[in-house]
Amino acid sequence: MLGDSTLRQWFEYLEKFIPSLKRIDLHVSYQSGPLLAVDPNAGLVVRWRGHGLPLRTTKTMISDLHYEVAHLAGIGGGPQTVVVLTLWAHFTTFPVSVYLDRLERVRQAIASLLFRSPKTKVIIKSANTGYKSIYGSDWLSLQLDILLREAFKGMAVTIIDAWDMTSCHYLPDNIHPGPPVIRNEVDLLLSYICPT
Repeated sequence: MLGDSTLRQWFEYLEKFIPSLKRIDLHVSYQSGPLLAVDPNAGLVVRWRGHGLPLRTTKTMISDLHYEVAHLAGIGGGPQTVVVLTLWAHFTTFPVSVYLDRLERVRQAIASLLFRSPKTKVIIKSANTGYKSIYGSDWLSLQLDILLREAFKGMAVTIIDAWDMTSCHYLPDNIHPGPPVIRNEVDLLLSYICPT
């Protein structure tokens, strides 16, 4: 998992949902990761890492920040590999050209990953609603979300529509939605990973 704190919520949910999954302390900043949890008996490894700059986070070692393109280049892929990513919240304070440039590089990296390993599952989480701060708004998030969907149109990737799931829920609007929303999002994710 490569992305922001809204994707880290999925990692946290899976860690609680799968009782045999145990966190490995990597002695890094929790906000930017990397975070790692494993279940050696099931052969399950779950990783989350904050995407590269721009990233608003606490004090973090620069060596712990990896751009998603470089990270994707190091993934072998295969039928047992699932890559999940999200890019949007930290780009709302930058010109759209910066975001488009990043999306193009990520698209090329995913195309390369799928070329060398077409059975790899790539899942992209769309933007959440509820971004109400000096850094962003739902309007800015929606603009980036539209661009994200357009950038990956026609590729063998799955987009989890978090926008609709967060905009129509009974919980108060929040960029970091509550547990019922996260459960719904992860349930949808799992339906793509293990549909049987």
